[in-house]
Amino acid sequence: MKWGSAFKLAIKTFLFGLLWFITGVLLIVGGVFLFFSGIRMLAFLLGSVGVFFMFFGLLASIFKVGSGAFLEKHEASPQPVEVTYENEGFAMILGQLIDQAITKNPSKSNLARSLKGNIVVEVTDMDTAATVEFNNGKITIYNGMPTKGKYSLISSDFETINSLASGEVGLLKTLKLIVTRKLKIKGIRMARKFQSLLT
Repeated sequence: MKWGSAFKLAIKTFLFGLLWFITGVLLIVGGVFLFFSGIRMLAFLLGSVGVFFMFFGLLASIFKVGSGAFLEKHEASPQPVEVTYENEGFAMILGQLIDQAITKNPSKSNLARSLKGNIVVEVTDMDTAATVEFNNGKITIYNGMPTKGKYSLISSDFETINSLASGEVGLLKTLKLIVTRKLKIKGIRMARKFQSLLT
């Protein structure tokens, strides 16, 4: 567990336990007041509940720390990203590039898991396109374009697409290509994240 997360968990746990403890103390004080007022049976009951609340607060706080650490430990080891693609056409080429990028740099798995939706990569001079679907850590690549639903788009000739995938084209050159209409992008944010996944 990271120090920042541990500190936040400790603060939350302290406040959670303090709330139960104060509730227990108030109940005990109420019980003492009833005892001196002569209502001893109700005073004993109220005092017992107060003691229970005090100990319950302590146990609940310990449980909260334990469960928080348990969850943090398991969140540190997420499931690997699953990449599936058609074994022919541009989808196969794109699928292999994505698979290799994630395999060589496992930290990109977090980026892949954060992506939602579809992006189409269209190669204009080859008259071909492939769709990449991102769905909760599962990446599916198939030839063609989606028949329905919204999607982002990267459309250009093969040389430009290859340069984008290899990281040779930076932001300024990308903007220049868009202005000169050599590159068409729909959903610039998704496109930039997708490029970061490949490079």
